[in-house]
Amino acid sequence: MAELLELEFDRLTPEGMAAAPMPETGDRVALAWGVLPGERARVLPMRRQKGALLCRLVELLRASPERVAPREDHYLSCSPWQVTRYGAQVEAKRRVLENLFPSVTLERFVAAETVWGYRNKMEFSFTEHEGRLQLAFHERGHSQRRLPLPEGCQLAGPAMNAAALEAVTWLATRGIRASAVKSLIVRGSRATGRVMVGLYVMDDNFPAGELTLERSAGWAVYYSDPLSPASVETRLLDRRGADHLVERVAGVDLAWPLEGFFQNHAEVFELAVDEIRRRIPETARIVELYSGVGAIGLALCDKAEEILAVESNQAASAWAERNRHAAGAENYHPRAARAELCAEEILLPSDVVVVDPPRTGLHPRLVEALARVRPRRIVYLSCNPANQARDAAMLGAIYRAVTLVGFDFYPQTPHLESLLVLERAAEAE
Repeated sequence: MAELLELEFDRLTPEGMAAAPMPETGDRVALAWGVLPGERARVLPMRRQKGALLCRLVELLRASPERVAPREDHYLSCSPWQVTRYGAQVEAKRRVLENLFPSVTLERFVAAETVWGYRNKMEFSFTEHEGRLQLAFHERGHSQRRLPLPEGCQLAGPAMNAAALEAVTWLATRGIRASAVKSLIVRGSRATGRVMVGLYVMDDNFPAGELTLERSAGWAVYYSDPLSPASVETRLLDRRGADHLVERVAGVDLAWPLEGFFQNHAEVFELAVDEIRRRIPETARIVELYSGVGAIGLALCDKAEEILAVESNQAASAWAERNRHAAGAENYHPRAARAELCAEEILLPSDVVVVDPPRTGLHPRLVEALARVRPRRIVYLSCNPANQARDAAMLGAIYRAVTLVGFDFYPQTPHLESLLVLERAAEAE
């Protein structure tokens, strides 16, 4: 059994873990969740990863003045910064952006007003506790261990937790075992208060047609390949009730399905969309990449001459077309395509390119196409500022970063989003 270490933690890593120097090993550091800078703690070494020793907090010996009591026993699984005063969370995220972008002034960091119950998507696992099926999260650092959640999670609102608990109660009263079910995804709308549930099961003979839920506007049951850990549909077993939710962003009603993507903190996302609107010149010709169901682009239609919205997921692009018709946005044109495969063709007529890519950032082919076509402005919203900084550096010979704004889409966690505006440099004209 590993020996306990008593360490002084002095900083946060960009990923949000507390770091402590290891004097006896020189360059190696110890990392732990649940510890804050300025704290002394006893930790248990768990494993080594990329030159660092990953540890688990055992005992806090000296607490930081920024420490607060967590609201949940399972906080390390869902929101490890629950133990940090919210103002300190915001300052830490601000410093992350300032360190990643030293050559551009951070205009401001937008804190969230709603810091609990803000998520519109929760994914629960299952476990059996005291002989009964319960919702669960995986224990951080132990992928095979699951922590029971008898009351759900406080990152979700009351309606989402109620729907999740109703679903697991239905399963438990019918004697369904944890080995037969993979996960439960719950989605909620801030605008309407409606909730939808998706149940992923590993038994192809699951009695899907018997499921009845009063607290959900609609639900679906999917058979999901047991060999894959992901909540991915192999086959739809049954669907009842509503097939979509509606969220309102910047005055536009947006329909999106249970299986689709939508920004998790709709309130802060709307503030980010407002910020993007400020960066769009009148009558601009816009190309929007990674456009989803139209959540950003449809809010820009009144300022744009034309918007070409490119999305690789065909289902999302179809929902964008539906949302376009509902909004009467004749100058918004969804296109189902992979941006990197048709980049130069789609970029040529643009004045402004708006991008909101996944965590991996921009595809290298797209970066190369942007460097060749050189649209006047790039408006880049990112959920991974480190990769955003990488992409900006690759375009640094042609573009100058002129605006940087941070947003706290994920209170109680180290995650954040950032908006970077790049202008074509005069010498690149």
